[in-house]
Amino acid sequence: MRARVTALFRYPPEVLLLAGIALVLPAFEAPKNILFGAWVAVWLASRLKDGDWGGRWNRWDTLIVAWIASVILSAAFAGTTHGEWNGCRDVARYTTVLWLLTRSNYDEGEWKLIYRALMVSVIVGTIWALIALASPHEYLGLQLNSVGHVNDSMTYVAICFGVLLAALAAYWRSLSRLSRAGGTAGIVILLVAVAIAGSRAAAVSLMVLALCFGALWLRRSRVLFLCALFGVVAFAAVIVELDTEMWRKQEWVSKSSNPVLGARYPIWNQALLEWRMYPILGVGNTNFSQVGEDEAEHWLVARGEPYSDELYAGSSHAHSLYLNILAERGLVGLVALFALLGAFAASLLRAIPRVRDPPLHWLLWCGAASALLVTTGIGLVNTTFHGHTALLSTILIGAWVGYRRRTHPVARTEISSDRLVYSEDLKVARSITP
Repeated sequence: MRARVTALFRYPPEVLLLAGIALVLPAFEAPKNILFGAWVAVWLASRLKDGDWGGRWNRWDTLIVAWIASVILSAAFAGTTHGEWNGCRDVARYTTVLWLLTRSNYDEGEWKLIYRALMVSVIVGTIWALIALASPHEYLGLQLNSVGHVNDSMTYVAICFGVLLAALAAYWRSLSRLSRAGGTAGIVILLVAVAIAGSRAAAVSLMVLALCFGALWLRRSRVLFLCALFGVVAFAAVIVELDTEMWRKQEWVSKSSNPVLGARYPIWNQALLEWRMYPILGVGNTNFSQVGEDEAEHWLVARGEPYSDELYAGSSHAHSLYLNILAERGLVGLVALFALLGAFAASLLRAIPRVRDPPLHWLLWCGAASALLVTTGIGLVNTTFHGHTALLSTILIGAWVGYRRRTHPVARTEISSDRLVYSEDLKVARSITP
């Protein structure tokens, strides 16, 4: 068995540990942390042994370091003092996963194993959550056991929906009948979970992902687009007719003093207020709730502005990825976030799958696109890039960047005959240069 695993994978221990993280991610907290520590240690040991660190320093490394620096600066110069350094731990975990995956040099079999683990875990975790929801419970809404709050859980499910849809489409012809049936059943389970949870943002994300991927697959076949279109119509009809939770939320919001934003309106005002108080580096990581009413009122009154409970409201976070980063890490943190997300988006746009691209390219591209679209889309109304959803997203985006880094390395340059020749063309250049 050991010989077989070694033949399949270049780095057997670390890829199995990473697959283990993917398996327990939505369900168990302690095993996730243990496996994470073991994976990092084994990864470093493997690279020290073979001396392959994934290539030279490039723009991805610079962007990741800039992101880390923005988090550290926010902690070091936090506007308020509470949990700013503890807040760095979550960022350190998912950023480490992202950075190491971009330099992992994994092969197709390794990426496929990690993806299988992610899909199995979310389907099993969602079934568990549905069973738990039907039992007596004290928490609100449908929740994956380790992910927690319904908004975070449905963000996680929405990302995995896109990944599973992409996996089925990319490898449909090579899948067994059992795998096809299992994958299709998984899609249905995830759709049911989002419908029952009543998450409007997650429901919209599912429909957008399905239509976008269906349109993308028109390059290869019209079947997936037609299936996606039919599925979106059916899903929307089910929500309209049967989703009482979603309609209850909408009715409550429409009757509030802010029928568009509801309870988010005063929370978003609070985020903008905290940013105005500490504009450069913010109040500090996870310190959004630490600016008290008295402090906020005193700051506003000193500037001749009124304070009202209807205009400002505290919360554990800003219910918006962008406003939360702006409040907690200031302009420096927001610029670092946009730089990182912009680089991910640019990488995907430059490599939109073509008909001749292998299934792995389609799979990893769609997985990263799912993570990016859901994170940035739902991020408008919820704080998405943290905890389990951030770890899931960085696994998917790191897989894409790592794949591209290996198959299309950043060109090194050298001067030959007063001309700039890119390393990807060196063999051709040398064959024609006298």
